[in-house]
Amino acid sequence: MSIELESMFGAFIDNKVPDNWKAVAYLSLKPLGTWVKDFLERIEFISNWLYQGPPTSYWVSSFFFPQGFMTATMQTHSRKTMIPIDTLKFKAQVWDSFKDGITENPETGVNVHGFFLQGAKWNPKIKNIQDSEHKVLFQQLPCIWLEPVNIGYEFKETDYQCPLYKTSQRAGELSTTGHSTNFVLFLNLPSEKPEEYWVRRGVALLCQLDEQAIFAIISNTFILEQPPKKKKKKK
Repeated sequence: MSIELESMFGAFIDNKVPDNWKAVAYLSLKPLGTWVKDFLERIEFISNWLYQGPPTSYWVSSFFFPQGFMTATMQTHSRKTMIPIDTLKFKAQVWDSFKDGITENPETGVNVHGFFLQGAKWNPKIKNIQDSEHKVLFQQLPCIWLEPVNIGYEFKETDYQCPLYKTSQRAGELSTTGHSTNFVLFLNLPSEKPEEYWVRRGVALLCQLDEQAIFAIISNTFILEQPPKKKKKKK
């Protein structure tokens, strides 16, 4: 057995993705079991797109390079309207429905889904972000309409320019294309509080969750919140 195969075998035993797989795979922090499940779901989404035609909502998290999809969406709108691509940006609007409730494509832009909000929650009644519930770490957002608008379009002062990352690590390196390997883009989310409020709380959108990190945080919270043991009374 070679050193590479031995390393793979050790990773399988530890429920980790082997390093030689990581070297050619998309960025992910998932353990091996859920990584394989996620990988198969990505293949299924791309296959359905190929054989059944464009979907009404795109699972952005399934792409190896989500920034490329965003650029392609801008290019499509630019060619359709003859507006230079460097004068466009995205305006985000959160729908009331998840992917199964989206039946039509928008006239401009695309519907996307698969994002998780960390550090805050989405209130569908008043359509803005608010402080998250106690012990709720993440919330899955409904579908979002990404509409290309002129770069001069001004968002509301209270809109939070929420960063979107591929993983919960929130750190990456600049690739040869000039893009970060983790950061995707900023999306405006309506809010009644100033942007600084959410920045201090580290609110961000994630394309995927890290099960190991979630379980660790929940376990630590459970341990810290155990009631103190009663001291035995001395006789």
